[in-house]
Amino acid sequence: MSEAPSTKRQVFIARLSSTLVLWGIVTAGVVLKLPWLFFAVIGLLGFLALIEVLKMFGADRDKRYYVWTLLIGLAYLGTTYQHFATISPAAAKADWNHLDLFYLILHLFGLFTLTLLRPLKGETTLKRLIGSFVGFFYALVLINFLSRILAFAGDTGYYLVLYVIAVTKFTDMGAYVVGSLIGKHKMIPYISPGKTWQGFGGGILGAYLASCLVYFPFKDQFASINGTQLLLIIPFILALATVVGDLAESVLKRCLDVKDSGHMLPGIGGALDLIDSLCFTAPMLYLYLVLFS
Repeated sequence: MSEAPSTKRQVFIARLSSTLVLWGIVTAGVVLKLPWLFFAVIGLLGFLALIEVLKMFGADRDKRYYVWTLLIGLAYLGTTYQHFATISPAAAKADWNHLDLFYLILHLFGLFTLTLLRPLKGETTLKRLIGSFVGFFYALVLINFLSRILAFAGDTGYYLVLYVIAVTKFTDMGAYVVGSLIGKHKMIPYISPGKTWQGFGGGILGAYLASCLVYFPFKDQFASINGTQLLLIIPFILALATVVGDLAESVLKRCLDVKDSGHMLPGIGGALDLIDSLCFTAPMLYLYLVLFS
């Protein structure tokens, strides 16, 4: 049964309001060049998303994995901010891989060490073990690429963060609006019945609209990056990454038989629902800039 028009309208308004409020705070931190505010919001959302993923995998039922992963997550976020605040952008760009790799290895080492302390429970232990590692990588390491972008090229990094957030969110909203209005042909009904090819087209249009809205007012701030790439190539790549990121969460939910990741944000759901696409678009933009700019 399809949603009634009033319900669709209410969902759209709630989604839009939550998105504008939360990302308005992030945008304020970027535009006003207050990195601590940016890190605080991104860190909080990432940490809440981590808790949600751990619960989805049932890792919260084993205090060893749950507490260890949360502690590693807090240490990782704190080290990331310290790393950004105390060294030059060039050094941050060069050393960030080492920081991520260190925490991934440390987390994995700790998880297996903790596993040795109690008798194994077969697939249950494996699911909680894998879920703890996946949650840390998915919810924290991937979203932390926004921090890498911020440190990418001095002040340009601030506007690149605005760019990727805007393109990602406009893709999501464009897909929702067009899909709700004229969506007929299902994309992948066995994973996400609500996704349509018409909505996908609306998402791509939203990505290009957002790229123009951010690029032209701040054109001088993007002088070090090819404008054609920002207006024509990157929006399409980020639109694809947005869709994959959204579907990735749907895959987890279906495989783990979980209806919602959380209910903290009206009209959206959990923190993971808000950042799921950014967990894919932020790394994609960063890698593109490193390889081709």
